[in-house]
Amino acid sequence: MSKNKIPDELSGKCHIIIHSATTAAASFGAIPIPIADAIPIGAVQISMVVALGKVFGLTIGKATAEAIIGASTAATVGRFTATQLSKPIPGLGSAVGAVTAAAITEALGWAVAYDFYRVSVGESPEKVVKAVGVGIDYFNKAGKVYKKGGG
Repeated sequence: MSKNKIPDELSGKCHIIIHSATTAAASFGAIPIPIADAIPIGAVQISMVVALGKVFGLTIGKATAEAIIGASTAATVGRFTATQLSKPIPGLGSAVGAVTAAAITEALGWAVAYDFYRVSVGESPEKVVKAVGVGIDYFNKAGKVYKKGGG
């Protein structure tokens, strides 16, 4: 049983990955041009998900990472739209964009880390990964590939 807590050693690794991605996402979110931040923030989040998978012995491909991100950000479309509408307002748009990108990336990172930890200990995911509909068998197979040196 996972007891809902990621062990300290793994949590520390996740902390570094998630906060690095959050910082990068915030800097891209501050770009004052509407929609210009979407591609770099997406790339940062994909890299974060792939790196978190490695922490837990899972090989996560780009397509799977994109699906995980898509499932998690579907609920944030309203916030994203409000952020993009505020972009043209000098100062405010950049601040709102940076804070929104950071908050979404941080929340996504910890939700994914929690799910990946659950999968790594043989439990079913409960948050983002579950929403994607990718079964635990997929991650178990991916984990075996990674642990054998395939990732």
